[in-house]
Amino acid sequence: MQFKDKFPLIVIYLFCLSVHVNAQELKKMTPEIYNQWNKIKNVKTSDSAEVIMYTLEKETGDKTLCLYDRASENTRTYPRVGKSALDITGQYLMYTHSLSYDSMRVLKRKKTPKDKLPADSLSIICLHNNKMVTFADVTDFTAPSKSSGYCIFTKKITPVSKDTTHQSSKKTKDKCTETALFIHHLVSGQTDTILRVKDYILAEDSTVLAYAQCFGDSIIYDKVHMTDLTTKSTQMVKDSTFHLTQLSIDKKGGKLAFLALDKKTDSIRKPYELYLKTEQDSNCSSITRGMTTFLTENGLLSADRKITWSESGKRLFFGFAPVIATKDTTLLDDEFVNVEIWHHDSPRLYTQMEATLDTDRKQSYAVMYDIPKKEFLQLETPDADKSLTSLKGDGRYVLQIRNKPYQKEVTWLGESRKDLTLLDTETTQATLLVSGEFGNPQFSPAGKYIYWWSRQDSIYKIFNIEKSSVGILGLWSFTKFHNEENDVPQLADAYGIAGWLKSDEGVIVYDRYDMWKLHPQDPFAHQVLTDGRASKAVHRYIDTDPDKDYIESEKDLLLHAFSEVDKNEQYLTFNLNSGVLKKLTGGDYSLTKNVIKAKKKDIYIFTKENFSIFPDLHISNADFTQIKKISDANPQQKLYGWGSNRLFQWTNHRGQPNTGMLFFPPDFDPSKKYPLIVNFYERSSDDLHRHRAPEAHRSSINYTYYTNIGYVVFNPDISYLTGQPGEDCYNAVESGVDALLKLGYIDENKMALQGHSWGGYQVAYLLTRTGRYKCAEAGAPVVNMVSAYGGIRWESGMSRMFQYEKQQSRLGFTLWENKDLYHKNSPIYDMTKVTTPVLIMHNDEDGAVPWYQGIEYFMALRRLNKPAWMLNYNGEPHWPVKWQNRLDFNIRMEQFFNHYLMDGPLPLWMKEGNTPLEKGILNKY
Repeated sequence: MQFKDKFPLIVIYLFCLSVHVNAQELKKMTPEIYNQWNKIKNVKTSDSAEVIMYTLEKETGDKTLCLYDRASENTRTYPRVGKSALDITGQYLMYTHSLSYDSMRVLKRKKTPKDKLPADSLSIICLHNNKMVTFADVTDFTAPSKSSGYCIFTKKITPVSKDTTHQSSKKTKDKCTETALFIHHLVSGQTDTILRVKDYILAEDSTVLAYAQCFGDSIIYDKVHMTDLTTKSTQMVKDSTFHLTQLSIDKKGGKLAFLALDKKTDSIRKPYELYLKTEQDSNCSSITRGMTTFLTENGLLSADRKITWSESGKRLFFGFAPVIATKDTTLLDDEFVNVEIWHHDSPRLYTQMEATLDTDRKQSYAVMYDIPKKEFLQLETPDADKSLTSLKGDGRYVLQIRNKPYQKEVTWLGESRKDLTLLDTETTQATLLVSGEFGNPQFSPAGKYIYWWSRQDSIYKIFNIEKSSVGILGLWSFTKFHNEENDVPQLADAYGIAGWLKSDEGVIVYDRYDMWKLHPQDPFAHQVLTDGRASKAVHRYIDTDPDKDYIESEKDLLLHAFSEVDKNEQYLTFNLNSGVLKKLTGGDYSLTKNVIKAKKKDIYIFTKENFSIFPDLHISNADFTQIKKISDANPQQKLYGWGSNRLFQWTNHRGQPNTGMLFFPPDFDPSKKYPLIVNFYERSSDDLHRHRAPEAHRSSINYTYYTNIGYVVFNPDISYLTGQPGEDCYNAVESGVDALLKLGYIDENKMALQGHSWGGYQVAYLLTRTGRYKCAEAGAPVVNMVSAYGGIRWESGMSRMFQYEKQQSRLGFTLWENKDLYHKNSPIYDMTKVTTPVLIMHNDEDGAVPWYQGIEYFMALRRLNKPAWMLNYNGEPHWPVKWQNRLDFNIRMEQFFNHYLMDGPLPLWMKEGNTPLEKGILNKY
């Protein structure tokens, strides 16, 4: 061979050597890194995308506000930011700020009272000339969403009352609010002040502001005003009322409503009147005084339900609250009998009612007031306590939903059937649409139809309001609109609906891969719009105009496509009129579906990511030919060794193709042997290109962190048959590990399992079937399906039965129909077979999996002298939520795996645990 022939090999060898050396020079990760990575949040843009705003946030510490200027391509940063907003023109920036995080911590360590801690300041900056004005001690601010020129904020002040009409003869401390409302005019810099403001609201589509002021000393009363910020004209619409609440204004700002008391009262449930002002009125007046239709001795107006309007503003919706039992305050504590009575035929379990106690206390039933007709109509009752209103036009039609007869079966079905009745508020005629139907009905945008997915029939049903008839969408579409991969013993859900066309002329529906155009008046009409099935590419519509409630057929639609084959993603456009599908951009990364479009320009903001690419912000033109990265949230990433990942495919024990993900260390050498951690849940490989920044996760190992310190991570997909979830897991995981071991770079003596919740159950099951793993971590595991079946999900109060019969546990039978099935899939009965050291994490406030499951697991292992440890983060739910607990969990889990898989030292907590005397004092790392 000539030297020139050897030269390319030498170059490749030197390049690989250089990469290897550079990898060796990169940093190794330690737990301190978990709080060094930023996340990008609160992305907003001005209407024409002149400026784009976002915040950088770490786990703890100060937030940084970033403002990207598209013209100069520069980014300005502002430290210690709280709330932030942009004027829609992009000319003004508004944000609150305070002391640094560290300074506030110092004050808190000194036990500084909350009301003595420094309040926020509000800064308003003109971005053209950088002129800034700052207001101290601001409590909140808002900027109009559809108009420019104003910033409205509140702050606490000491008011000086100039009103003497209701003064008390005695000098008493002012009981009124000390909040003042400020209206800052952005262009002129002028700030108007309104004292004693207890509540305010700004109309959505105009510059009309309504506010309530509080006056008085010994007797407190409210005044209500409306002002137009543009004309600066102000009108008092109510001169005196006692205790006002639920201030509500219609979109155009012409009508105002609120609840108020006619007289002072100390009663807990206050007898409010509903006040209304229309465009023709100079003042508000009560529209409910003396009314007896539903305001009887059995109920009152609800102060807990928001007052809303129909789109036309001609109809008003509010709530009527029934009288509920109240505690007898004259009794002493030792005279109360606190007993729960669980009744077998109660529609809901006592625990469900207990979980919704606050909501039930505030229960109310919707009432409509027709303003032109001056008529009331009650829309909800205790029997049909939910309703949907078509807000289009006058809000004429109301769908009444009755699920009370079916509530009991939620215990084993996990959901409730419904009776659907359509109420015509013009004629008060009620039409029963269907009975005992699964599904979540909705009105079409133009209000012509009601539609829902009927799970029991696996079709979309539709009700034509004009014709008063029930029909079917896409009857002959020759496709499946339900989930083709459904593997739980329950009928499948639908893939969903992209949206409706203008005037409800058509609807775009998803199947597994494609988008279909269906016609509500013709069940046989259908048109497939995309061509994803042949290539296994999933096409989905991206809505970039939240102000439109329909899809515009004359404009190009932005689509997202995901390949099930290689997990790559791309953006496309599709024109409904021409049928042209055009590819824009894509590749071996994930593209966000949450694309932001500027309201007045074809400028798009999006993110792309893969295992090594952080999802920084990018801006693009309409056809994605000019793309620019505008953020660099984590420049420190280049200092650390970063691993790689790929899909891994093999044939499982059932002879079927199986897919999973592999993650490798940054300096991976296939000729070496590496320790392996197998982490899994159900099917995860669709997330191949998801970026996994270092973080102290609440339940899972962080793949980036663990590959950085030298592990290979394997995540196999698991598919299930009914009745054998444990064996299905064994089939997928063990066949995948067998295939992986054949590649030669895994040390078979240094392998571990890690999973949480459903993953924790599967880990526990696997350890009864194999002893090949050196150690395992199981978080919140169910180990006894017999005891768990009759348990409660305490967060919701739900029985756990439905989970085993119909959902994730996938057994498909009741315990008494097939008790052997429950025993067979319960690891607790085979604890004698376990030879693997286990770290269990299960918290005492777990609302999803009863923590006694973790106790059963630990106690069995302890009794059998198996090495086991259990972490219980007191007061935490299904996983650690508090930062300090998440960090602690990740430190202990790393020490556990390192001890068994990397010959790391045995930490003191593993050697001797801790005692109640040491808890919270000694970490014993």
